Amino acid sequence: MRPRTPGPTMLFAGDTGDVASIRSRLADCAPNATGIVLIEAVNAMQIAPIEAPAGIAVHWVFREHRSGTVVPRGEALVTAVDAWLDEWMRPEGGTEIAIWLGARSTPIVGAYANALERELAAIR
Repeated sequence: MRPRTPGPTMLFAGDTGDVASIRSRLADCAPNATGIVLIEAVNAMQIAPIEAPAGIAVHWVFREHRSGTVVPRGEALVTAVDAWLDEWMRPEGGTEIAIWLGARSTPIVGAYANALERELAAIR
């Protein structure tokens, strides 16, 4: 069983175009906030420093694989968000999660966001 934390667990997810919005949202978080930030970038050259409360981890997910292939915009982000939600929200539930999802202008993320909104509405 996971330890309970006060308030919702935060999930901020977006791409490099959302870094300013994510920084602003993190600045508004309580010092004891918990959660994760997932940011999609082409590769490690796009990493930028991000300040977050101690309980919020910042992870960069890359579109470019070691083989040199590059997945479409949004694919790596959706995969990471979905995997994280599988661990923390599905199937047992019980964890209150506040989600902010950027990068919705990409078709992959836009479709995923719509499906996620339907999923969350069904369990509330």
